[in-house]
Amino acid sequence: MERVVVVVGGGRSSRMGVDKLALRLEGRTLLERCISAGLTWASRAIVAGDEPDAWVSDARVTFRREDPPFGGPVAGLAAALAAAPTADEVMILAGDLAHPDAAVALLSPTRLRGDGVALLDAEGWPQYLAGRYFAASVRRAIAALDTVRDSSVRRLMRPLDVTLLPAPAFATLDLDTPEVAKISGAIDPQMRI
Repeated sequence: MERVVVVVGGGRSSRMGVDKLALRLEGRTLLERCISAGLTWASRAIVAGDEPDAWVSDARVTFRREDPPFGGPVAGLAAALAAAPTADEVMILAGDLAHPDAAVALLSPTRLRGDGVALLDAEGWPQYLAGRYFAASVRRAIAALDTVRDSSVRRLMRPLDVTLLPAPAFATLDLDTPEVAKISGAIDPQMRI
């Protein structure tokens, strides 16, 4: 059985003002933290986005950008899954998770039923970009869309039978604004608050 982690990270980071995945937390970038956490479960990682200039090559990690760029997370996910045609299971992680290790620890041991499992945040919202799915189910959902460009993740996942796993707030915390990044200790010198 092939397991692949997809890190969704190809956005513009417009609310942050700088590349979110380059923010450093506890000595590593958010991208490095997310890939490292995912690889505790998966044999390889595919990042839906561009390879950073300073990236140290790792045979287990590939980068795929949707064409044309900036088509949204579903377009990025579709491009990443196209690079993993033999994957049986896929763990999908938002690249801006503050604690991806916590998300992976919750998702890894869970037995998959239906199409997959996603974390349910403390406010009761499904966090589909912190989930583990049968790859065939996600591929079917992508194929059923009239377009992947600018499609929402909720629209993609709506037809799937996804078990929602309640999670503590820190496991689904994403660093998508300068204020949240500052509170979490992940500040980039270029950000202005």
